[in-house]
Amino acid sequence: MALRLFIENPPPFKKHRRRLEDGTKTTVDGSMEEGLEAIRFYLDDAKLQPTGFHHSDIDPIESKKLRGDVPLTRFETFDYACYLKQHTPDFNGLWIPHHVGVYQTPAEQAPAFEELAACGIHDAVIVGVPTDEPAPGVTYKAGVGDVLGYLTEHQPDFTLGCIGIHLRPDEPERIAAKYRAAGGRLRVMGQFLDEADQAVDFIARLGEHFKREELDLSGLEYNVGLAIFGLKNRGFYAGLLQKDGLDCEDRFTGLEKQSQRIEESVRMNLEFAERLLEAGHQHGVDVGFSIQPLIERTGKGKLHPAVHAAADLAHKLEALD
Repeated sequence: MALRLFIENPPPFKKHRRRLEDGTKTTVDGSMEEGLEAIRFYLDDAKLQPTGFHHSDIDPIESKKLRGDVPLTRFETFDYACYLKQHTPDFNGLWIPHHVGVYQTPAEQAPAFEELAACGIHDAVIVGVPTDEPAPGVTYKAGVGDVLGYLTEHQPDFTLGCIGIHLRPDEPERIAAKYRAAGGRLRVMGQFLDEADQAVDFIARLGEHFKREELDLSGLEYNVGLAIFGLKNRGFYAGLLQKDGLDCEDRFTGLEKQSQRIEESVRMNLEFAERLLEAGHQHGVDVGFSIQPLIERTGKGKLHPAVHAAADLAHKLEALD
């Protein structure tokens, strides 16, 4: 079986801050063409043929928590996926938009999936609540399992997925419940790693739980997230993992140049990948990878070096197959 490899290419921000040549900052309008430029880099310049591209959605509550009151909104991920598909007719891989599915009932969300299917996309990842307690004035109308179950019944042609957070102690049980809701076929897009020990342990617990519950592991694919840590201040990444700091911080100590930090990210993730592939083989879990550059552009609007590093990491992962 060929190594499964996804690349995350999130929708650009409709408005985002950019540093100009004179050092001043301004807010500019983004466009979906920016995301298409990154896709063309991966396919045409880097000569990659990944399993597919996935596009993370942004939750307004989570965004405010991470970024403050900066008014950054993304293009709707379903529209974005359709746009990319229409402009890359030679790519036969998957387009997998993420969808925050908690603010409407499953039936209210169904028309959006029908429109997605109409443009030839039958894959989606359903994203859950940003926090256990809703913000004032906010009501959660559905859980991930509710949406998975409804779509599995009403739109069975879809391959559905969820987000995997391996650091949660009860994550194997959560994934098993979503697996049942999705009718025994589930794609999990795993949280990115800043260390491998807990992820290896999680793969063992996931495989053991499925076997204990007599669930068929052949219907589950788990895609480990591998991030490119390009920032000098990696508090941003730690915040995404809801940690005070990264466990891998000592590997970046003394690396002042961005190029050094990016190169170390590639080396580190290759080590992680080898260990996770071995754990998957050992415990019967189908492990693939999702490369997440996290930063898509420099302050001046050019493709960020982390995007180039993502392509480099992808080629090196292919060599592990």
